[in-house]
Amino acid sequence: ICGIKMKNGVFFTIDSIIAAGIIFAVVISTSSLYVEDQPTVNINYMSKDLIDTLSIITIREVDNEYINSLSPLDVNEDNTILEQIVEFWADNDLEKANKTMANMTDLFVPDNMGFGLWIDGEAIYTKDLPLEKSLVSSKMVVSGIEKGKTTGLTRKNPPTLLGPVVVEVRVWQ
Repeated sequence: ICGIKMKNGVFFTIDSIIAAGIIFAVVISTSSLYVEDQPTVNINYMSKDLIDTLSIITIREVDNEYINSLSPLDVNEDNTILEQIVEFWADNDLEKANKTMANMTDLFVPDNMGFGLWIDGEAIYTKDLPLEKSLVSSKMVVSGIEKGKTTGLTRKNPPTLLGPVVVEVRVWQ
């Protein structure tokens, strides 16, 4: 009688392990149907990261074909990328501002995100995609530049050190 109880105990244990495995497999397979894949880039951080990066890296530190092709008279190697873009804007050279922004950011912004740079409310660069989900904006003040004001005492007559400008980076999905 003891041997029969032992065999029954082994069979019940094996049966319960198999049943638990089946239940576990069903739960895992059905739960994957209800889980939505998270985006690889969090849009909440993208605009802040972009404006911070552009305000830290200097022209001298950049190894970019377009930036390297610009004349030394057109750029100040000690400027950050953002300062140089603002300087192009202040000199009314929007084409260089646009191309600089495009060359410095297109590799970092995913194709499923729209992106743009505004200086004092004026669009300098946009990667147009329709706004479907959300829009996140980050702003930074760049001081010492006023559009259209120049002096003969500084390099290539850049803007005089006057009022600050507000630079805004918008990222959307």
